[in-house]
Amino acid sequence: MRFPPKDPAMSLEFSVSRRGALAIAGAGLLSACVKGSAKKLVIGDQRGGVQALLAASGELKTVPYAIEWAQFPNAAPLIEALAAGAIDTGVGGDAPFIFSLQGNAGVKAIAAFRTKGNPTTVMVPGTSAIHSFDDLLGKRVATPRGSIGHYLLLAGLKRAGKPLDAIHITFLSPSDGRAALTSGSVDAWAIWDPYAAIGELSDGLRILDLDRSLTPGLGFVFGTETSLATKRPLLTDLSARFARARKWGETHREEYAQMLTQQTGVPIAATRRYLNRSVNVPVPIDAGLIAEEQGIADLFHQAGLLAKPVLVAPHFEQI
Repeated sequence: MRFPPKDPAMSLEFSVSRRGALAIAGAGLLSACVKGSAKKLVIGDQRGGVQALLAASGELKTVPYAIEWAQFPNAAPLIEALAAGAIDTGVGGDAPFIFSLQGNAGVKAIAAFRTKGNPTTVMVPGTSAIHSFDDLLGKRVATPRGSIGHYLLLAGLKRAGKPLDAIHITFLSPSDGRAALTSGSVDAWAIWDPYAAIGELSDGLRILDLDRSLTPGLGFVFGTETSLATKRPLLTDLSARFARARKWGETHREEYAQMLTQQTGVPIAATRRYLNRSVNVPVPIDAGLIAEEQGIADLFHQAGLLAKPVLVAPHFEQI
């Protein structure tokens, strides 16, 4: 999950090829100090992410090994850092994971969680005549390229038996997509929380009632072939702590909301709204889950987003 920066002047989106490389370099300096120890994990994280949740839930108090944290702006450069061997583990969504598999860099999904609810959706102005997915045909819809919002649109078109270009998709960052929708430059915006909650409360935007089965809502804890070979017990322990912390967040929503708002700068009303409409549930990595991810990879390839077909199964390893 990505959060808007606390400083509105900061750009939300970062170039993976340029600034992502800087993030990897910084993480590389950090990891150089710790790679000699099998009793230390270098964990890639995002603001309001793993460290904040583990700390708030109390799971960090009893960790029997050392942890070094490396911060990243979003999941794409975090996964690049994994592929480069700069970090041992991290958490991210399925879309950036699938794109990383084109390089076959040894990144593995080692634990999974599913978001149940409507964290990824399509938004329109409150007075818009658009009320269903079919109403989006021929319209201009903003979303980040290769994101789960992009996949939502492609999956809806495929299910409806429509060409994948039947919606005029405009590739914009979340912040630019919001601006384009509120200014009337586009007709709709495929996006996820917390941006959706902010759009509802700040801009009067309306969420379309869509089929929630269009997106699997999966996220993963990642490892690498190297970290699995040398630090598997630590990764197993971390994954279990993260799963327990997720469950804690569901039973302590107000504490979790206050912590997230402090970490991310998202207004507390928006934080409460999205926490109360979606639930993160740990799920096993099984044949059904892998088939869902293969479907995403196949559709991205069909849409020309992947240069070659990707077989996802070898990149999963339940621990």
